[in-house]
Amino acid sequence: MKTKLLGGVLVMTMVLSGSTNLANATNEQVYAKSAPSTAEAIQPVVKVTKVEKPKNKICKNWLVKHLHKHGFRGENLREAWAIVMRESGGNEKTISSTNDYGMFQFNHYAHKDASWWDSKKLLTRDYNTQIAYKKSKGGKTWYMWDIDGHGKWKAEWSPRSIYERYVSWYNKYPCK
Repeated sequence: MKTKLLGGVLVMTMVLSGSTNLANATNEQVYAKSAPSTAEAIQPVVKVTKVEKPKNKICKNWLVKHLHKHGFRGENLREAWAIVMRESGGNEKTISSTNDYGMFQFNHYAHKDASWWDSKKLLTRDYNTQIAYKKSKGGKTWYMWDIDGHGKWKAEWSPRSIYERYVSWYNKYPCK
């Protein structure tokens, strides 16, 4: 039997020469049967099996799954994950000493008058993530977290050490 991969298709070929049972044959019979006569038809048997491309790996990290469920994709998903890990470690119930709420740490003083501000709802994963998705324009702008749309530090209101924590988490992304 021979196997060959041709353009994503696995081809297996086997050459059969009549209905020879070689298990009980003598050496002379085997020798005689090893070269089929013209009367015996040589029939190639070809089995074609399509080889599937491997599917995208499914990340098992709960936070990545959660962020993906709420619309973050690709690089924006990785950035969102790194921001959440930097801000709260993924704890949706976090309220910082500076009154930042939830996983993405929305600041109470900066946003308390916004129509979307709800202190209780911001301490839930779903609502906090929905607001982050909207405020980041689907993960394209992270200005509220002092990061531009390309993952670079804007240096407007946070020290470099905060940005370096983001970079550290970004490099630890669990689903490469």
